[in-house]
Amino acid sequence: MSVCIPAYNRPQGLVAAVRSVVAALPSEYHDQVNIIITDDSTTPAAVADLFAAWSGHWHYQHNTQRLGMVANWNASLAKASGEFILLLHDDDYLLPQGITTILETLSKYGSQFDVFLFGVHLVNSHQRGLRRQMPRRQEWLPPTQALRQLLRHSSFVRFPALVWRRSLLNEIGYFDPAYGEATDLYQWLRFFAQKGVYTVPRATAAYTIHDQALTMGMFHAQTLVTLGRIFAAAADFSLLSAEELRQCQCDFFHQFILAGTWRFLRRRQWQQAQAVYRLFDLPEVMALGRSRRWQALRWLFAGWLWLGARLG
Repeated sequence: MSVCIPAYNRPQGLVAAVRSVVAALPSEYHDQVNIIITDDSTTPAAVADLFAAWSGHWHYQHNTQRLGMVANWNASLAKASGEFILLLHDDDYLLPQGITTILETLSKYGSQFDVFLFGVHLVNSHQRGLRRQMPRRQEWLPPTQALRQLLRHSSFVRFPALVWRRSLLNEIGYFDPAYGEATDLYQWLRFFAQKGVYTVPRATAAYTIHDQALTMGMFHAQTLVTLGRIFAAAADFSLLSAEELRQCQCDFFHQFILAGTWRFLRRRQWQQAQAVYRLFDLPEVMALGRSRRWQALRWLFAGWLWLGARLG
């Protein structure tokens, strides 16, 4: 397996990500893993010491000219040589038994399936646990079922939880920069629609939720336009009916908007929360109708915002 780590100006995070692999894997398994780092940071990182006890293959590349987020991901993937790939960002890390759990799963089921989804621990920037996100059971979801799950839950896949066969990049394609910050969803859409996914209810990685993510970030109208393009691409696979796809998009957009609203509500940033919540008033969102799944929470947030406005 290749562990690809695209880095960008997080030297401490890069150290933690690398150590979560090299410190957890017994030396007799080093030849089963190679580590690829493509660094888009302003200055090169000193990583050689991290591999002092590592007998496996590793490669570090500092980009003399910044590639940008998606291009740096693809640069890392292009250098991978393992049969399977794990893309590990430099703000995430593997749990102590994460790498061995992944290798054991690939050894047992790698000849049968192409895409694997594991569980994650969601942590804050201080590595304090927030909650866990785990597949319900160990099973293969065929393309239709996998696509349904992906398109109904805006956070069904957390990046470091997914492992896929490297040959899929040649068969299906690399990450497409045309989809911006939603390019990962478009990639999972293509993977799942053609290969399905094998889910494993064991946590292998920590996914970091940063305080700096509490900006408008991707919670704006243009992101919804991009997401709409992804749902249009999903329709081209003809796996879900038009009505089912509409309901998936309705649930997805509701969860997305409510998640963005909550990020500001929990910090009592009322104006920012209101701005995100008003995305519900966009014509393309209203046309999808109401989500029964998220209706109660939407009412709750509306009341909370009204109270916040009254209190000033």
